[in-house]
Amino acid sequence: MKRMIRFLAMCICACMLLAIAPAAFAAEGSYTDAHTIKLSSTQNTDGSYTHSAMIDGSAIKEFDYTWHADPGIAHDEVKNAPAEYYTGTKPEGDVYIAHDIYYFPKLDTSGFKRQSYDGEQEWCYYYTCAEYAKYIFATLPVEGNSVPEDMMHTPEEAYNNAVLHITKAGIYILEGTWHGQIWIDLGDSDDVFADESKKVTLVLNGVDVTCTVAPALVFYSVYECDNTWEDREAYSKSVDLTDAGARVIIADGTTNNFSGENVYRMLRTKLKDENDTSAIPVQKKQRKTDGAFYSYMSMTINGESKGTGVLNITSGYEGLDTELHLGINGGNINIFSDNDGINVNEDGVSVAQINGGEVHILAGLGAEGDGIDSNGYLVINGGTVISMANPRADSGMDSDFGSYINGGTVASFGSTMDWAKADDDSDSAQATMNLRFSSSQSADEAVIITDKDGNMVFAYDPDKDEVAGTKIRSYQGAVISCPALQIGGSYNVYVGGNVTGTERNGVYDIATVSAFSDSAQQCYSGNAVGGMGGGFGGGGFGDFFGGGNRGDRNQQGTMPDGTTLPQMPDGTFDPNQRPQMPDGTTIPDMNGNTRPNQQGGQNAFASCLSPTSFEMTEKVNAFSGVSDSGDHILAKSGEHYICSVCGKTFSDEEGTNEVLSPDGALTPNDSSDKLTTAEKVLSYSLPVVIAAAAITFILGIGAGVAITLIIKKK
Repeated sequence: MKRMIRFLAMCICACMLLAIAPAAFAAEGSYTDAHTIKLSSTQNTDGSYTHSAMIDGSAIKEFDYTWHADPGIAHDEVKNAPAEYYTGTKPEGDVYIAHDIYYFPKLDTSGFKRQSYDGEQEWCYYYTCAEYAKYIFATLPVEGNSVPEDMMHTPEEAYNNAVLHITKAGIYILEGTWHGQIWIDLGDSDDVFADESKKVTLVLNGVDVTCTVAPALVFYSVYECDNTWEDREAYSKSVDLTDAGARVIIADGTTNNFSGENVYRMLRTKLKDENDTSAIPVQKKQRKTDGAFYSYMSMTINGESKGTGVLNITSGYEGLDTELHLGINGGNINIFSDNDGINVNEDGVSVAQINGGEVHILAGLGAEGDGIDSNGYLVINGGTVISMANPRADSGMDSDFGSYINGGTVASFGSTMDWAKADDDSDSAQATMNLRFSSSQSADEAVIITDKDGNMVFAYDPDKDEVAGTKIRSYQGAVISCPALQIGGSYNVYVGGNVTGTERNGVYDIATVSAFSDSAQQCYSGNAVGGMGGGFGGGGFGDFFGGGNRGDRNQQGTMPDGTTLPQMPDGTFDPNQRPQMPDGTTIPDMNGNTRPNQQGGQNAFASCLSPTSFEMTEKVNAFSGVSDSGDHILAKSGEHYICSVCGKTFSDEEGTNEVLSPDGALTPNDSSDKLTTAEKVLSYSLPVVIAAAAITFILGIGAGVAITLIIKKK
């Protein structure tokens, strides 16, 4: 209930800010030759909408031009897409309003066939007009046992989502409220793609756009700064986006909201390969716009000098998408999406590049979804990136050709970490900690990292994040990177509890943190599962979770080098013999073979021997089997307490004050800090062995007494 109230309050505040933004704030400076567009959509009593807009004080003309799609009738005047046709007066002008929004039309669900199309299981709807019956009109994703009707829409609903068209290059300052779509199209031709003058900059100055049938914003055709990519044979993570043709600026002091849906795959009546003889030939794509905020070209998003502007993106499918590259350089971007939060989708080519600003992502609110999904590369050079994925089987950051963190503060959470292998020579420049937990963690718990001296390095509390905190998730994999993490450093990791300090959207300013409490220190069981390679490579967390190169799933993680098992009192370890305990020692109650205070399966492999010092030996460091640190199992021995696992001696029954020798050095019992790998693995079962040996010893005595009595009786 508290979170619901907080979320409603946040929404009310956002609406109030939006209402006053155009009056209280203005876009920074004077953008040369900029045009100001004021948008207005009003809902009528019958549920329909009335639209109007002004540009530089003059009314923008509205046309009744409307797009239709009917797979039962052929309209051959529309090249390669005979189901499509238009009615009404064809518009003209640099900026105009029309009703020609592209959407997925309402179709009879009984006409869909579930089949494999282009490597995916999809619902396929064929043309019903005879001359085109062999072609598929459109497909919908399979996300259950029935056709997803919510992705289809009626002509009446589509008409109410009016389209503001921008057809001329320039700078446009957007203000006001719009029920429909912003569509930028300077001409679908190679000349436009290669013409550096064909750029459009949108300055978001307190604008609210809601589209219920399609994306809220689409850059369809502008200059492409990487217009030679199709001629190249090799690609890399390095791309210069300073000259991108699709440009967005978030004005300081403003809140801007874009809410949209997706248009799923609609196909041309033209085969991708004319020689395709398969049962279901693959056709060329007519359109598929997945994200609420979408660009067919490379796009950049910037803030103004103060960096206080906010862009909220809410999507019924994917959030922020480009068909080629994406560069985020500033501003505050918050993404709520049913599927992927960010997606750049040209296979092996696209680069998602984050250089500054703050990005908070709550993805996978539907059946699935990665936080950031790059079909090419992901490069983070600066800023703050917080990414939450669907907890079932998705990744906070998923990049097919490598994820690289060179700067900034990054916290990514998900269930899988399936990054592809990257070059060792082009590894991340900033130290990164990859944590694979032994069980699911709740994302309402803080994650805290300190150095070996207890100095704060990193602190993030998802519950205080205005994005992640609106829906508490679970996760099993976390990626943490920040400038304070250093190669060669030793760190302690804590989960849960309270942090005292100043935070911004859950991320604490470590200089202000004065204390933290009630946090569970973490340990780990392995740090070399499958290897990490470069980037987040070598299969990355795919070796932990099943993506990338899985390696041996039954292989136990390796323990730190230079460790040896504690010696038993007689200097040997015989699993079949009960060890000799010191005088006055009592065998601890094993409580069903669990350690005291063990919760569920969380600490199933943790013991006091499991390392709690997370050593950053490489740029990218993997730690598996992360869980709450195990407790000592103590037995009273005279005035002290001895741990039956590691052999250390303590003055208190909590195991917090280790006994020192007269010269101030640790007692010989501390030799457990130098266990070998094999001995340390064996030591996990030592408490159980001790208990079993004790029971065997007692039973042996009992049996001996019984036999003696029987003999005497006879």
